[in-house]
Amino acid sequence: MIGRVHSLRANIVLGFFVFFALSILLRLGALQLRGHRDFSEQARRNRAYGVEIPPRRGEIVDRRGNVLATSEEVQSLYAVPDEISDPGRLAARLAPVLALEESFVESRLRGPGRFRWVKRHLDGTEVEAVRALGLEGIGFRAEMKRIYPKGRLLTQALGLTDLDGRGLDGLELQFDRQLRGRPGWRLSELDGRRARRELIWHRRHDIEPVDGSALVLTIDEVVQDIAEEELDRVFREYRAGWATLIVMEIGTGDILALANRPTLDPNFSRLPEDHRRNRAVTDTFEPGSTFKIFPAAVALEKGVVDLDTEIYCEEGFYRGPGFTLRDHRPFGDLTFLEVITRSSNIGMAKVGLKIGEQELYRRLSAFSLGEKTGVHLPGEAPGLLRSPREWSRLSLSRITMGHEVSVTPLGLLTAFAALGNDGRIVRPRIVDRIESPDGVELYRFPRQQAGQPVSPAIARRMRYLLARVTEDGGTGRRAAVPGLQVAGKTGTSQKYPLSERKHIASFVGMFPASAPRFAILVVVDEPGPEYYGGVVAAPVFRRVAERMVGQLEIHQPLGLVTRETEETASTAPRM
Repeated sequence: MIGRVHSLRANIVLGFFVFFALSILLRLGALQLRGHRDFSEQARRNRAYGVEIPPRRGEIVDRRGNVLATSEEVQSLYAVPDEISDPGRLAARLAPVLALEESFVESRLRGPGRFRWVKRHLDGTEVEAVRALGLEGIGFRAEMKRIYPKGRLLTQALGLTDLDGRGLDGLELQFDRQLRGRPGWRLSELDGRRARRELIWHRRHDIEPVDGSALVLTIDEVVQDIAEEELDRVFREYRAGWATLIVMEIGTGDILALANRPTLDPNFSRLPEDHRRNRAVTDTFEPGSTFKIFPAAVALEKGVVDLDTEIYCEEGFYRGPGFTLRDHRPFGDLTFLEVITRSSNIGMAKVGLKIGEQELYRRLSAFSLGEKTGVHLPGEAPGLLRSPREWSRLSLSRITMGHEVSVTPLGLLTAFAALGNDGRIVRPRIVDRIESPDGVELYRFPRQQAGQPVSPAIARRMRYLLARVTEDGGTGRRAAVPGLQVAGKTGTSQKYPLSERKHIASFVGMFPASAPRFAILVVVDEPGPEYYGGVVAAPVFRRVAERMVGQLEIHQPLGLVTRETEETASTAPRM
């Protein structure tokens, strides 16, 4: 009886084990036959290891091929928190080498995770020091760092990139898609251990990176360097709020130099907002007397005056229909030529009244004033030239003096340069072409004409008039360059709200006057204690022009810009 019970129990146990074994076998078979593909794919994904290979961002070079922006490979340090058993001890050893706060480094080492940046773009000394520590749970990854070999040169126009190589400002932002290229990928496998190390023999390059295209600028490093040095000088001497200097090639619209102050070296400094602004295109201002150039050209084109037309300037105080004007000094009878060379507000106001609102607005608009120039720089402002419907009784007289209008520095220079180009406006260019990494031209930006607001004859007459501004007796005499005839105009405007202490000083000029090749604009905000454009800005023009003459071997063409033979004082009406 007892034997039969034991035999029954043994059979039950045996049957259970047999059933269990069969179940396992059936399950293994099912997994092998049905789930093999899914599990193999999952295992492959668990072992797969992919690393992005950064492309080299395209270079930015000047017209001579000098490199203004480039990229170099650097090492960045990362941590694998899952592999770090004592973050506090590791942070204490790592922080001094990286010149970081220990608490910050420890925060990067703590917590779950397979990847976390500790510090990006280490220099060579830091890399060697970290490797010498022999620490577990950290590693290096190659990245591209943007480098500006010329330091502060052209900072605001070039712009900046972030740590990931994306453009933030300037040309770096405007042409980010062309410059950045496409990343590649390196595929490999990891082992099955906790440390999850790469199996180097499984490493392979599946997708190669495509480097970015290069930008070839119209900028000339020699001229840019001159502009930067002279702008630095006036910025410091007069303790200015900001300053801008632009040099343009008149016939092509090519920008040879574009400098702004304040500025910093982007390689070593985090630029604050006011140091990053490209004021040459983003900021507008009331130009004051430099704007008188355009109503003067309109008046000559319309035939309201000629150079010898006499205008009574009211001895410095004029009460017109609904307005009162004062000159910077009392003048009696002046010819129209003298109204410009001595910068009489009253004289220009009387000329404006003769032109009329609609005609003045139409012809000023033809100079593209109040519009964007279309230069390939981000953030360009259009300036302001209101419709006559919005003008007050004061507007006609004030606009002829350069008030109730606003311009960007580049917009003002572009309109002025038309007078040196026989009345034709050429859109400014700062980028000449885009090239592939191996130097093949991909696209060339065309030179574009944007209208002809005045005839060639009037443009030549204006050059003669403006050349007189820089001679003895003119407000721009400090802009005169020995041995070279120049033409230009000074400007001094009070800042709004009107202040006796806050002014903008400016000078715009071209040379050689008889066959103009280059135009230069200097704008200085809130200079002190002197603030007149003829005192502050005109000498900057002279020094830049003199140095350009020496560097570029510019010579005065045969003959000087002179009076038209058909102009005689006997035909000039009196106003």
